[in-house]
Amino acid sequence: MKIAIKNADIVTPFRVIEHGVIVTSGRKIFAVGAKDEVDIPSGAKAYDCEGMTLTPGFVDLLVHGGAGYGFADMSLEAVENISQFFFEHGTTGLLAALYSKPQDDMIKDVKRITDFIGSPKGSNVWGIHLEGPFINKELHGAMKAEYLWDADPKGWKKVFAASQGSVKLMTIAPELPGVEEVMRMAATDGVVLSIGHSAANYQEVLNAIDNGAAHVTHMFNAMRPFHHRNPGVVLGALLHNELKIELIADGIHVHPAVMKLLYKVKGEGGILLITDAIRACGMPDGEYTFMDQKIFVKEKRAYLTDGTLAGSTLTMEEAVKNMIQKVEVPITKAVRMASLNGAKVLGRQHHKGILAVGKDADLVVLNKDFEVEMTMFEGTVKYSRTGDRD
Repeated sequence: MKIAIKNADIVTPFRVIEHGVIVTSGRKIFAVGAKDEVDIPSGAKAYDCEGMTLTPGFVDLLVHGGAGYGFADMSLEAVENISQFFFEHGTTGLLAALYSKPQDDMIKDVKRITDFIGSPKGSNVWGIHLEGPFINKELHGAMKAEYLWDADPKGWKKVFAASQGSVKLMTIAPELPGVEEVMRMAATDGVVLSIGHSAANYQEVLNAIDNGAAHVTHMFNAMRPFHHRNPGVVLGALLHNELKIELIADGIHVHPAVMKLLYKVKGEGGILLITDAIRACGMPDGEYTFMDQKIFVKEKRAYLTDGTLAGSTLTMEEAVKNMIQKVEVPITKAVRMASLNGAKVLGRQHHKGILAVGKDADLVVLNKDFEVEMTMFEGTVKYSRTGDRD
């Protein structure tokens, strides 16, 4: 079946095709261009998106949950509900974030997510982001310090074996005793290593790059502040292009003025927008649980009883909107940070994150208020505000 979306401003994301047309055939994009350049095949199901914007599907590399569910919940129903919730917010690719737990419990979580990823129906859950367990107890954030593991290669072997290769990214503190062997093993296994929840000094950051680190988890959060005489992860992330940085662009975790600085230093190619969303995402203000602790949500801010930020309630279309409106980033750059960059980290840029013939038909239609009107995943409409789904 062919589907045509017409009259939308298409963000490829490198340029904008005004009043453009995209035609999909099966899972792939069949044609894309200006309306006078693309013939809509007879019999194609057509959507008129006049006044709207069409972008690649969003890619979010750090998601703990949403719609009242968490990836660490003991049920596949939770994973299914989170997956659909993020389709409704334009995310066609995400990593299920699992926080540190005692070894047996964490391995059970990994196996459950792996089973879901391996199901034949296809999903926007592309893999797992292990936020730990090899992180610094002094910067554990909302995680329980007693749940963190020593940097033991045997522990890594167990959890990676349980994942059957579905672990794609792991947050790690490179200053931990003995952690270099774990890093080398994980990098050899094809896992992207991300520095986070870390008190590493500058030299330890350089050593981490040499041992496979290519990423920084939720920039500025759960790391020592910048110090001009004692630099650490912040300087390493800003100075070295080997490291791509994750940004929670909610205006809460990082001030908009600091987001502007990040954009000036790292550019649109060095920043990945993420949500770090938790089960309270999409839910009303109130009391919830996260990382086996009580948390509170008020005016989009999620925090522990001591005030520590505990994930976010951000969604990706809001992150794009914030980058455009609060940071004054062009829409092409903001969309790239929310789509193609994440696909590149996972080596999927040849199929995902860009709108061109032959690429996967992962598409998002946004209205003028940056609300999601429709999400398509590999040629199938997964969400429509009007209720029209395949």
